[in-house]
Amino acid sequence: MQRLTKTDEKIKKAFIDLMKVKGFDHLTVSDITNNAKINRSTFYSHYEDKYALEKHFEDMVLNELSEELNSNLDSTMKYQDISKGIESYPVINTIVDYIESEFDLIKVLMGSTGTTFESRVKDVLYQVVNHGLYLAKGNSKMVDQIPNDYAYEIVVSGILNTMKFWLFKDNPEDKDTIVDIIMKTRYLSPYDLLGVDNQFGKTIKV
Repeated sequence: MQRLTKTDEKIKKAFIDLMKVKGFDHLTVSDITNNAKINRSTFYSHYEDKYALEKHFEDMVLNELSEELNSNLDSTMKYQDISKGIESYPVINTIVDYIESEFDLIKVLMGSTGTTFESRVKDVLYQVVNHGLYLAKGNSKMVDQIPNDYAYEIVVSGILNTMKFWLFKDNPEDKDTIVDIIMKTRYLSPYDLLGVDNQFGKTIKV
């Protein structure tokens, strides 16, 4: 993980604080320099404009996350019997640990309009799932119950959406709880997750 200079830290904090209040569209370089208490010339010596700044933070997060993941890709995703308890995948722990360490930055990046950050995170998750299957099976062939592209989309989007929901909660759970939730969603059916019994058939009100 790269060490930021004091100026970088000031800019980062200003970016996060202002993004929470103004959003990216209404954010200006003057806002950042005033909040960070630095000269505009100092800002421009580091970044070309606010778009370059946001791209810098996207790249930083994804590069650091990738470095962490590359150290934990030697474990496979294996089937587990949920009745005997679920053991979390090291890669899931790694992802959640990293998100927690940069929670506010990742939250504002994920909520930014017009950014490619979410799709880039999704691509990383896709690679994690694909690598896990490769280690587990020796190839990327999947069961033929549904097409591969749908299977990947369901798994990857499920993990990503759970993490996004966690990021934007008013009172987000601790990292151990969210890891447990993500792992259980991999093994419980929608019926099990929702506790569905014989409630179907009731009228839906709009």
